[in-house]
Amino acid sequence: MNKKLLFKLLAVTLLFSFIVVGCQKQETANNSKETTKTAEVSGTRTIVDSVGREVEIPNTISKIAPSGPLAQIVLYTSNSEKLAGLAKPVTDNQKEYLSSIAELPIFGQFYGKNSNLNMEELVKNSPDLVIDIGEAKKTIVEDMDNLQNQINIPVVFVEARLETMADAYQKLGEIIGDTSKTDKLAEYSKNVIESAKKITIPEEEKISVYWAMGDAGLNTNAVGSFHSEVLDLVGAKNVADVEAQSKGGGSEISMEQILSWNPKVIIADNQNLYDIITTDSTWANLDAVKNGKVYRVPSEPYGFLASPPSVNRIIGITWLGNLLYPEQYKVKIQDEIKDFYKLFYNYDLKTEQVDKILENSISK
Repeated sequence: MNKKLLFKLLAVTLLFSFIVVGCQKQETANNSKETTKTAEVSGTRTIVDSVGREVEIPNTISKIAPSGPLAQIVLYTSNSEKLAGLAKPVTDNQKEYLSSIAELPIFGQFYGKNSNLNMEELVKNSPDLVIDIGEAKKTIVEDMDNLQNQINIPVVFVEARLETMADAYQKLGEIIGDTSKTDKLAEYSKNVIESAKKITIPEEEKISVYWAMGDAGLNTNAVGSFHSEVLDLVGAKNVADVEAQSKGGGSEISMEQILSWNPKVIIADNQNLYDIITTDSTWANLDAVKNGKVYRVPSEPYGFLASPPSVNRIIGITWLGNLLYPEQYKVKIQDEIKDFYKLFYNYDLKTEQVDKILENSISK
């Protein structure tokens, strides 16, 4: 074989080797990219919840279980399509606004006087994580850890007091992996709360208010309690300066106490209480009743003050502020409610629906 031919054969061999190696590298690179993509989709990430717990959650969140009614509402407004089930069934009155989740399975709730969490049902529906939202109980860290160990599903706590609602929405957006709506909800909440904080009512001008709850109106939420945050924020003088109860039933009050307080305004937690207070002969001795200053708390689809103390408290600030101090809260409450329902519930209210929501709830 002459040298010229040998040189050509060597050149061809080397060229072929380079091609094979190059293809192998490209294939390896492609495989590496696919592996990375798979890891990003099916892998996990670690987040720190509102009480400092490090929780490993999936990178992609498709299904979330709420731990209770408060979490259910916040999650619905954040991203209703990701709800795996409900803590509490949707009532007939609520279906008008929440029809898309009305048929979801019921898991029950972890906390509260009606605690009835069905762990078996929850696990059967395979949520990616469970989220508890609201006030941090003294045992919150232990409670969340225990629940997580029992169900073998990540459990995250997000604090959502009235003044931290904007932060809660931002945190949820990060956890869910989609901030397109939560950022808007956070901004709205922040603006309402900051506007209320700028309004200062002199102590001598604060209007005394009794919030009637329970079957007979003899329960209430005390000054400084989690459930009475809207009253405190808008500058109402909550007459119930008593020991606060940690559960939603409120503090028990006697009729004698209410008569001695003689509030200028009474807000009734529901229509039944409104009817009792405005027609009962004992309640008739109060100035609020004599002067026609008894109002029903709007409650569709959830209460504006509590029941549960969730996102409707944001519009509750505007409603109660405007009711008590119309010169300071100069808004047309009907328009504010329409805007709120459109943003938070993606629901376009008709004028007659707004009138129904505000029935017996505004000055005549």
